[in-house]
Amino acid sequence: MSALRHIIYREWITRVRRKAFILGTLAVPLLFMGSMAIGYWLEQGESENSRVLVVDVAGMVSQWDERVESWVPICPDCFPERESLTYRFATEGLDDETFIASDFDVMVVFDDAVLQHHTAMYYYEHVPGFDLQNHLKTDLSQALERFKVKETQDLDFATYQRLKTQISLVGEDIITRDGHAVGRSLIGFVFSLFLFMQILIYGMHVMRGVIEEKVNRIVEVVISVVKPSVLMTGKVIGIGLVGLTQFVALSLLIWLITLAGSAWLEHAEVLKSSSDALVGLDLQTWIAGQSELNFLLDVNWSVMLASTALFYVVGFALYAASFAAIGAAVEQEADAQYFLIPAMAPLLASYFLAVMAIENPEGTLAVVASFVPFTAPVVMLIRIPLGVAWWEIAISWLGVALTAWLLLKMAGRIYRVGILMHGKRPTWRALFKWFRHAE
Repeated sequence: MSALRHIIYREWITRVRRKAFILGTLAVPLLFMGSMAIGYWLEQGESENSRVLVVDVAGMVSQWDERVESWVPICPDCFPERESLTYRFATEGLDDETFIASDFDVMVVFDDAVLQHHTAMYYYEHVPGFDLQNHLKTDLSQALERFKVKETQDLDFATYQRLKTQISLVGEDIITRDGHAVGRSLIGFVFSLFLFMQILIYGMHVMRGVIEEKVNRIVEVVISVVKPSVLMTGKVIGIGLVGLTQFVALSLLIWLITLAGSAWLEHAEVLKSSSDALVGLDLQTWIAGQSELNFLLDVNWSVMLASTALFYVVGFALYAASFAAIGAAVEQEADAQYFLIPAMAPLLASYFLAVMAIENPEGTLAVVASFVPFTAPVVMLIRIPLGVAWWEIAISWLGVALTAWLLLKMAGRIYRVGILMHGKRPTWRALFKWFRHAE
């Protein structure tokens, strides 16, 4: 056991001390924080006043006002005053040079084709933001509706507004009354994608580490004092702990950034109530008031984090066993490609199954895949945010753990023979012989 502990510690400490590991771990939350800061900065930038010229060629949405001696909207309510948006109207458009020299940001051309195709051309020097585009669509659509109603003599706008109906669908589970199943399954997909990447990245570390030690003949010295099975087990556990350390570190860093960001948002009073723009809110209360985001408060984050860590441990052991056996069988990474395809196929299949399970996380495919050992670590994380019974999680985890133990035993037999083989490219038949004849 002393030799195993030393191997595990060596594999773990040599990797977590590397600058690449530290920088890579810090990069994720920094990118997360940076994206939030950039988003806020862009939102602030978009709040600057944008000037839009509406070229009403057909005279559908504007009219000449003698008092101000300029074109004004026929329906002022259709073009409400906004701090970030100002409209001006004309009957003739500007040529390219004049438009670029003007202070207008966007020029929209309204002609007779709008009535037929419901499409209006707009021109810009810099691409307008999404908020500006949405305001333009809403305001111009309402103005066009007014024009259509005015042209229909037997229909007034008040009647049209009463008859106009826009349907939106909101789903709800008839048993659980859950209307945010898809949103929570997306949370599960984020965790499953992270687990998939960790298994793949650190599994490749296992294979490369074994190949490096084999080529440098380091392993021949090491196995003179420890058994090959102990060496392989220590390498798998040690490198697996590196991935687990990174997961714990990322969780803590993101939690700290969330706390700090929440405190800053509350102090700056950026978060406002939709009913009262003057009322500042804390982050949790603000999220609860957002229909698109309040499902985040329904996720049991402690269970999600614990489940991800547990499934990573057994899932990594399951796939790392194959990577270790492949590394022992070859002398260079190029030769390993031949064996990697069948070894990685179940892992890649679990990713595609997870993508399909997002829209139907309780479907037969997702449920079955969450119990198949080779796909369970990734797919089960999709279902956990929806509220899976503890015994289902336990059965799934035990199935993966048992399969990982069997694969480690099988891979150990190949590792024991292959680690000392040199000068010959192995085949599937050779691997089978090593497995059969290893003691």
